[in-house]
Amino acid sequence: MMHLLRKELGELITKQMLLGLAAMFLVIVMIGMVMTSAVSDTILTGGELSIIDLDETAFTEKLIAALEDDGYTVRVEKPGADTTDFASIMEKNGWKEAAVITNGFTSQLLEEQVAGDLYTVSVLSSTSALNAVSMSESSADIAAAKIRSLLMEEALGSDAQRLSKPAQITPYTVANGKQAQADSYVLVNSLSLFDRLMPLVLFMLVMLTSQTIITALAAEKTDKTLEALLSSPVPRSSVLIAKMLAALIVAVLYALVYGIGFGIAMMMTVSGSGDSMDLSSALTDMAQTNEAMITLGLQIDAMGWVMTVLHLILTICISLVASLVLGALIQDAKGAQTASLPILFTTMAPYILSMVSDIRQLELPVRVLLYLIPFTHTFTATSCLRFHEMGLFWGGLAYQAVFLAVLSLIALKLYRSDILFIGYQFKRKKR
Repeated sequence: MMHLLRKELGELITKQMLLGLAAMFLVIVMIGMVMTSAVSDTILTGGELSIIDLDETAFTEKLIAALEDDGYTVRVEKPGADTTDFASIMEKNGWKEAAVITNGFTSQLLEEQVAGDLYTVSVLSSTSALNAVSMSESSADIAAAKIRSLLMEEALGSDAQRLSKPAQITPYTVANGKQAQADSYVLVNSLSLFDRLMPLVLFMLVMLTSQTIITALAAEKTDKTLEALLSSPVPRSSVLIAKMLAALIVAVLYALVYGIGFGIAMMMTVSGSGDSMDLSSALTDMAQTNEAMITLGLQIDAMGWVMTVLHLILTICISLVASLVLGALIQDAKGAQTASLPILFTTMAPYILSMVSDIRQLELPVRVLLYLIPFTHTFTATSCLRFHEMGLFWGGLAYQAVFLAVLSLIALKLYRSDILFIGYQFKRKKR
């Protein structure tokens, strides 16, 4: 029994498997370090408040002093009562979010005894999950809570409703140097519906197609059909192109199935919640959100989608050619288990980071390392288009095209050489 156990473990625990585990460990640690840095940046800005004071009264000064007494670092800008260009103020100060105390706020609150008007302005530069989390509580929410506390302390008035809600908050969002009256949290959720779905579909496509090709090549080597095929009068370049086209057709089939499946799932989700929601209200909200996206320049036009699809096609082609190269170098079915690990590692790192953070906003050394991976540029394509980083978008497209050309030349040279036969015969003689 122990002899059989040692034999089975010896076949399963190989150098390739241990190398794969070590590489996987390093990738996970790297992702953890990047995530820790991103979360720390979000937490560090949690004690800072930015306020644009258009009212400039004794009450607003008292409010700012009370917030500072609570431990907040309050940054105040007083641009004048008639200012409406919040985008310029945010850009000048480098602020990501701010509360706007409107002109006449104190009069509304203390004299008219109605809820005062507060604006919350958010700069939208990413649709990542961490960005959505950071928007959970705005400076205006914190200011409104402190205003309520001040009113209750001084027992101003007897209107309980006014004390419970002393401020009416109107959200504004700034993006691409423009501003619109819209909730940035709603915009992020609407945009990320697709921006997070595409990385998932892409990751699954790369993994499934690469594993399919490598497994098929391993089977051909085991059955010795690959030797016969490459020894036939048919040009080896034709064999390679045929394999690539067949794999591409399989990838398109996967994409269609996934796309239709996710579309049906989304339709079922919306229709299933129809009984518990006001359809007219939902359509109105969608129209307002879409109008805000157009105003902020966050919509992707038809040409942008065409170029995004080209990004996707190049990524799939790179994974297919890489799979053909890796599959040609293995000797049997056992080697197929670890042959796809390089593709797995180089796809998993940008995939996980793009789902929870924004690769464009990571530290420079991490970004450079990730941009060397061709798959990364497809994960960031829609974000580049939405936030008008066209240099990064076109640079990524060009880099993928060059990477694919070089990899295709390597694959063609490999299949035209006798390395496949020599490697196989050497492995057989060694046994």
